Amino acid sequence: MNLPNIKSVFFKVLIGCLIAAAGLAVVTVLIGQFNDLTVKALFTILLVALHSLVSISFITNNEKQDTFDSLAFFTNVTFGIIILSFMTSITGVWGLLTGSMVWKLYMLYFVLLFATLHGEVLAKTLGKQENIDKIVKTNFVFMTFVVVMLLPVIFANDSSLLTAFYYRLLAAFGIIDATLTLIAVILHNLYVQKHPKVVDPVFNIQQLPGQPGQNVQVTVKQPRRGMNVFVVILLGLVAVQVIGGIIIAAIGAVNK
Repeated sequence: MNLPNIKSVFFKVLIGCLIAAAGLAVVTVLIGQFNDLTVKALFTILLVALHSLVSISFITNNEKQDTFDSLAFFTNVTFGIIILSFMTSITGVWGLLTGSMVWKLYMLYFVLLFATLHGEVLAKTLGKQENIDKIVKTNFVFMTFVVVMLLPVIFANDSSLLTAFYYRLLAAFGIIDATLTLIAVILHNLYVQKHPKVVDPVFNIQQLPGQPGQNVQVTVKQPRRGMNVFVVILLGLVAVQVIGGIIIAAIGAVNK
């Protein structure tokens, strides 16, 4: 992937959006009215700019942490969802989809992104210790249950059709899923600490001191190690998943 060329294209798109937005603003001032058509056109331009910025941010992160190589499946899914997001937002602006359907689709995209990142990060811990492998494989089962059970919650027209027990079961599976993930990540990090020569581009990135383009004396300063930013985001979401599941369980117990 030729990143400089991709970045150049996105920056040109952004400049084009700014020119188009300015031109539309000038036309609106000249005609003296801001009708529904101009509002939709302006929102369309802003959505193009927003999705371009998101793409550029993702590419910038890759240059720092090689996300395209270390989390290749998540990267491909992310760019696919950025395209779907753009199409969904545009059809919503122009009234081809209802606001509620746009909201449901965005919730689905979030679940798919979370599940993809979750699954690929877990897959990176496999093949090192038997106990980690067992935990991760069990984790995959509960993660699948959580994703499948979330679909009716997202797309059900009447949430009352789902029983209170259904939500409690979903919360329980979510807590188990998140707990197994945290255990797997902790055990994997302990393994990496005991085996410092293990090459791990996700959990154990070598971050050399100094600025890009400068000569770094590794013999003077040892490289720092840290997790990929998306792993940190995943752990944050997993923590929220645990807390949310506990809150739902507590509410269910109080309302009994």
